[in-house]
Formats: sequence, structure tokens, C-alpha cells
Amino acid sequence: MSRAQSVSVPSRSSLVTEMASGELGDQRLNERRDRVVAVLEQYPDMGFPEACADDAEVEALYRFLRNPRVSLAKLIEPHLMATQARCAALGEVLLIHDTTDMVFTGEAPRVGLARLGKGRHGFWVHAALAVSADGVRAPLGVLSLVPFIRKIQPAGTHKDERARYEDPEKESRHWAAGVTATRARLGVDTQAIHVMDRGADSYELFAALHAQGERFVVRLNHDRRVLSDDGVRPLHEAVPRTTILGQRDVQLGPRRTGNRPQQARRKHPARDGRVATLQFAARPLTFQRPDGRQYRSLPRELRLHVVYAWESAVPPGEDAVEWRLITAEPIATLEDVLRIIDWYRTRWVIEEFFKALKTGCAYEQRQLESLETLLVALALLAPVAWQLLALRHLARTAPKESAHAVLSVRQLQLLRTVRAGAALAHTVSIRDALLALARLGGHLKQNGEPGWRVLGRGMQKLLLMETGWAAAEHARRM
Repeated sequence: MSRAQSVSVPSRSSLVTEMASGELGDQRLNERRDRVVAVLEQYPDMGFPEACADDAEVEALYRFLRNPRVSLAKLIEPHLMATQARCAALGEVLLIHDTTDMVFTGEAPRVGLARLGKGRHGFWVHAALAVSADGVRAPLGVLSLVPFIRKIQPAGTHKDERARYEDPEKESRHWAAGVTATRARLGVDTQAIHVMDRGADSYELFAALHAQGERFVVRLNHDRRVLSDDGVRPLHEAVPRTTILGQRDVQLGPRRTGNRPQQARRKHPARDGRVATLQFAARPLTFQRPDGRQYRSLPRELRLHVVYAWESAVPPGEDAVEWRLITAEPIATLEDVLRIIDWYRTRWVIEEFFKALKTGCAYEQRQLESLETLLVALALLAPVAWQLLALRHLARTAPKESAHAVLSVRQLQLLRTVRAGAALAHTVSIRDALLALARLGGHLKQNGEPGWRVLGRGMQKLLLMETGWAAAEHARRM
């Protein structure tokens, strides 16, 4: 097991211990938080009432969620501090920034949420997830989690470009705010490379990152103006496909339509999983400041590097993979360019984190009445989602390592007892244990790799059996 994987391993007791280090200002609140985290760790995808032992426990849980002294910031702080320590142990990490929507259904409006359509309300979260930069891609935890409500312009109103640019709550500024927050938390001893998708394509952001000496890889969305040897031209003309540095086969995961909004489906259309052969080109370019008086305070030019990756042979009916990545990292060798490509490919880990939160922890199914209570639930469930992500990561990247790294001796004994569809050997690997756990949750081998839902159900059943075993042993000793 690599250093990064060892740092990211969440033992079965670590999450409760990690979250219990925070101070809510009242010992009773601290104790209630610890009980809630323990319950959610065992039953991540169950509704709050079902996860509680009795009606009194349900009432106490909802009082905790509604307590004005309990907030997202206070609850999540211990996990952020623990993530910081895991990052410091490695010295160099990738910080993956992204925004996702949290959508809740139901006809009744929920206080503080934006109306997204008939029977749909929600809010957005801008997150930064720390991942090891060594190629192992071990998830280290959340380092920033900022909720916001997207502004909707009333029909018939218009805000000029200057006013929109100067708006302190401008949505594009969440990316820069995330960089500032994570840098302040990590300090100068941890090297961070900020990785962002097309939503972060902002000249203002690039100027700030460059001025602050931050390391970054951002996928471009706009065909920006650049200065080349032939004068000012669009970006797509400045990095020709004729200058090929090399190529690499890349595994692309499937993308399902699901219940994603129409805009998201247009931006990221559904596709089947496949192996894509990507070719690469790279060169330094001088980016020109956008036109408009609102940009005049920004540098007139930025000298940065562009790495261009494109799919050389596209299957019929599929959209070609095409990435233009902006960075200040060296591009002198093919190894330099491939490192930048691999850093950007690590971006998918935050998508898996969001799936773990929304599916494995069933966050969007929570029947809470207001934004404030939903944010408290988010603070409780985000570390649980990270733990699920870290466990599945180990099953994929260190499959032959001993399962004792992620499951207790008693849990492995239980998996052997119930057999979970197949006998377990005396020496159990992480992958064997996780597949047994998935079978316990209802996974069928012919359905491919287990998803978040069956893993959550399997862990839930295993922990219920472990609780029963412990109770039986206690009764026998009495």
C-alpha cells in the first residue's frame, strides 16, 4: 500500500473520533453530534427516522438539526482540520474544485431554497476535495464546502456587464474564493495544484492565480484571443493538431442521462464507457485581456501554457474528447505534458464524491424543511461520503492488500459466516471483502462493478449483524 493510500485509510472508528474533536460550545450538543455521526456512519443511506432507535432518538436528532448553535461551519471544521493534516503528511496534493446542485423534490417549498421548477427546489455547493498528486489519486478529504443560492434575474430586468462584473457575489468568484480558503488552511508547507473544469474559465481567476504564484490546471471553455508569432488569433488556431508530442490510451467512464438538468445534459451528454486514444500538443501562449471597461484593472496580457488533448479515432455516434488546459506548469518534455493531463484526469474523483454523497448517503432524499437544517445534515454526511469514497478507492487501487485495513476482525468473521454469495478465504483481500459487502447489499456479479447504493446497503447490513453479535455476546457473559 502506498504512502498516500495509508494516509487516506479511514479505520472503522476514525470518523467518529475525527468529528468529535470539534467544539459546539455545549457538552450536550457535542455528545448528541457524536451519537448522530456514529449512526450515520453505520446507516449512511437510511432516512433519519429509520436510522434512529426509537421516537425519542428521532426527536432528539431533529432538535439537534434545528439548534441555532449548530451550523455547517462548526460541524465540518474537525473534518477540514483532519484533511489538512492528511495533506501535510504528503506535502504535495491536488485540490479539485467543482460546483454541484443539490435538488430536493416535493410540492411544498422549503425555506431558503431556490425554486428550480415544478416540485423541485435546491441550492448549490462549491467544494474543494483533496486528492494525492502521486498518481494513486487517494481521496484525502474535503478542504472547503461553501453553499450558495444561484441568483435568478427577474423577467424584464437587465444588469449591465460592469455591474455584473463588480457584483461581490458573482458566481464565478467562488472558484477564487475556494483557492484563497484552501491556501489559508494548508499554509506554505503543503504544495497544492488546483484542478478545475470549464466552469472556472475566467481571465480574472487566471490573473489572480498567476499573481499569487498558485499552481493550477484549468480546462478552458472559451475560444480566447491569444498572441502568437502570427499575431492575435483565436486559441483553436494557435495550437494546431499537426504538432503531436505523443499519445496515450485513456479509460473514459460511462455517463448516464439520469435526472440531470437539461443544461447539464447538453454540456456533458450521455456516453458509453470506452478506451479513447488521446494525442497531445502543447505550447506557451500570451492570453489577451477581454474587451470591456470592466476588465481594465486586470493585466493586459498573461503568459501561460496550453496543453491540448484530442481523441484521434472517435466511435460512430460519440462526441470526441477534446481538452484545452491552461497552466503555468512546465511543458518542456512529454513527461511534463502527461503529468498535466493526468492531473486533470483526476478531476473525476470529485464527481465520485458527489455520487457518494447523493446516492451512497442519500442526501437529496432527506426530508428536512429548510436550508439551515439541510446544511447541518450536509456537514454530517460529507465526511461519511468521503469515507465511502476512500474505501472504494482502496478496493480498486490496492485490491490485494489485506482487508484488515478497512474492516474489523469481527466484520470479516461475519462475512465468512453469511458467505455473502461466495466463500471467503482465510486471508481476505480488500477487493474480495468489498465484493462480499456488495453481494450482501444485493449486488449481482453480472451487473458489473458495484455502485454506491449496494455498497451502502451492504455496510448497513453488516453493521446491523455486528451489533446483534455484540449484543448476543454481552448477554452470554451476563
